[in-house]
Amino acid sequence: MRPIWILAKNTYKEVVRDRILYALILFAVLLIGLSLALGQLSFAEQARISANFGLSAIHLAAVALAIFVGSNLVYKEIEKKTILTILTRPISRPQFILGKALGLSLLIITMIGGLAATLALTFHGLGVALDARLAVVLLGLLAEALVLLGVTLFFSMFSKPLLVVCFSVGVFLIGHWQGSLDFFAKKAGGGPLAVVAFVCRYAIPDLERVNWKDLVLYDQSIDWAAKGLGLGYALAWFGVCVTLSIILFRGKDVG
Repeated sequence: MRPIWILAKNTYKEVVRDRILYALILFAVLLIGLSLALGQLSFAEQARISANFGLSAIHLAAVALAIFVGSNLVYKEIEKKTILTILTRPISRPQFILGKALGLSLLIITMIGGLAATLALTFHGLGVALDARLAVVLLGLLAEALVLLGVTLFFSMFSKPLLVVCFSVGVFLIGHWQGSLDFFAKKAGGGPLAVVAFVCRYAIPDLERVNWKDLVLYDQSIDWAAKGLGLGYALAWFGVCVTLSIILFRGKDVG
C-alpha cells in the first residue's frame, strides 16, 4: 500500500499545480454566482434555479476534471519517459495505475467538497434548508466522476489523449441518454436502433443511476435502497475499468 499512497500523493500535488484545475474551479464558481443573478428573475423559483445551476456547475467541473486530466494521467508519464524512472523502483505496474487513479480520485473529492461548501453558503444565503439530500446528490456526482475516470484510464491504455477525451465524452453523453435510446428503440419496433440500444445498455455505464439532482430540485424523499444500489453499480464500473486498465498496462510498451 505504501508505494500506491506515495504515487497518489505525488499525483495529487502534480495535478494541483495544473492550470486546468483552477480554470474548472473558476468556471464552477462563476456558474454558481450566475445562478444567483438568474434566480432574481423569478422570485418564486429562485431557490430551484440556483440549486440547478449550482449542482450543474459542480457536475460539469467534476466530469471535466476526470476526463481531461485523466486522459493525460498515464500518457504524460510515458511521453516524458518519467515512467521508466518510476518503474525501476520497487513499484509494480498495477501499483502505478492504482496510485494514479487514487491520486486523481482524491483531488476530485477535494474539488467537489470545496465547491459544495460554496454552494452550501449560497443556499444558506437564500434561506434554503440544508439536509441529507444535498449530501446524497453530491455523492452521486462523485460516483459518476469516478466512473468516467475509470473509463478514461481504460481508453488511455490504447489511445492518444485527444481520442481518449472524445471517447469519454461519448460515454458521458450516451450514459445519460440510455433511457431515451431505449424509448426510441421500442418506438422503432426493432431494427438497427434496437441493437445499438442493447449494446449500449451492457457496454456503457448508465450514468442516470447516480443522477440524483431531483432530490434537491423537486424536494423528493430519499430511497436509500435505490441509492445504495446505484452507488454499488457505479463503484463496480469503476473497479472493472481500473482492473481492465491494469491488465492492458501490463503488456503496454512504455519504452
